[in-house]
Amino acid sequence: MRKLFGPLLILAIVGSLAFVQRTVLIDIWNRLIELPRFSLVPLLGAAVVMIIARGAFLAACSPGVTLRQAVMTDQSALAAGYGIVLGGGLVGTGMRIHMFTRWGVAHISIASSIIATAVVPSFSTWGLPVALLLIPVITGSATSPQSLAVLVGIPIILFSLVFWWMALRSEKLFLLVGKFSAWLRGFLLRKISLRFVRVRAMVERTQPLAFSAEMRVGLIALLRKRWLVIFASSVGTLAAGFICLWTSAVVFEVQGLTLWEALVAFSLVRVVIALSPIPGGTGLAELGLIALLEKAGVSTIDATGTTLLYRSLTWFSPIIVGSSMWWRYSRSEKHLVS
Repeated sequence: MRKLFGPLLILAIVGSLAFVQRTVLIDIWNRLIELPRFSLVPLLGAAVVMIIARGAFLAACSPGVTLRQAVMTDQSALAAGYGIVLGGGLVGTGMRIHMFTRWGVAHISIASSIIATAVVPSFSTWGLPVALLLIPVITGSATSPQSLAVLVGIPIILFSLVFWWMALRSEKLFLLVGKFSAWLRGFLLRKISLRFVRVRAMVERTQPLAFSAEMRVGLIALLRKRWLVIFASSVGTLAAGFICLWTSAVVFEVQGLTLWEALVAFSLVRVVIALSPIPGGTGLAELGLIALLEKAGVSTIDATGTTLLYRSLTWFSPIIVGSSMWWRYSRSEKHLVS
């Protein structure tokens, strides 16, 4: 029953939205049909910018990986993460490790890349609403959700800064990671039956303490050489995401939405996605963005239409693009093996 909770929750949210807003959805569909075909060009352009920006960020965190390889890996992992309700993130990470290993990337570089791409986006995700809303919060003009985002975001940003400082200056953090990994290694060896000889051999070959020390060295080298590129590319993914939202609003001809209001809504919906237990924030992100746009004075039809276009660029298109890229990669791998 637990495995069905995620899909059922998504289905309930989507079904409720479709039922309650059925008249609005019909109006939106009619407006989408009436849009001129050339209006698809900026939408496709925004989607391409988003794909390249995400790939550039992954490439910046992954020495030895080209932009083309990073785009293929990122979109394939996203397709798994968004398309598989439970465990999709783990599957995507496994696909990423597999592809990087096939391309000859060192294991330490892969581990450093996974850590960097996990920690840096949390910093940028929470840093944007803090940067935008800190003054309104101080002056008391921010709404309750905006104040909450800032109050929660500041400790997360401080934690990210402390993490990177400890990674660069202190060995204690990775020593703890190594000790935990060593404990986990012993726990697995006690639980894995003696019949599974190969699995036990794989676990026995691991050296958690040595690996954690090497991983720290890899992270230090990565940050010292590429910290500026990593930070710039992380900001680039934020900019690309906002371009997708603003382009969706312009194409749908939304009335009454200012650039500032769109920025605030975009920053807060990223927080919703980050906090959501569902991959990609499916359902909650749509409802949250619609509510934020309506609070900014946008009509229900405009808010819902913009949200559907935006999420089609940032959630649905990676499933299509990533699936096709993974299919192409799998075919190329089969040809190499044969």
